[in-house]
Amino acid sequence: MPALELRPGARVRYSPAHSDEWREGKLLRSSPNREEWLVENRFGRFWLHVSRLRPPEDGPQPDEAA
Repeated sequence: MPALELRPGARVRYSPAHSDEWREGKLLRSSPNREEWLVENRFGRFWLHVSRLRPPEDGPQPDEAA
């Protein structure tokens, strides 16, 4: 599994709280405590906890596959 790069401009996949669909976006900046990142994609900008972020090449985890 590729390592997750937490830096501005890095591409990531994330799981939104309201959907089971994985989406892709770009990291813009971190929160002061670095626990959340501002992610931008075609839907807008969203603050997401780092636990929802995955590398862009990473697929769904085996226990998340339905």
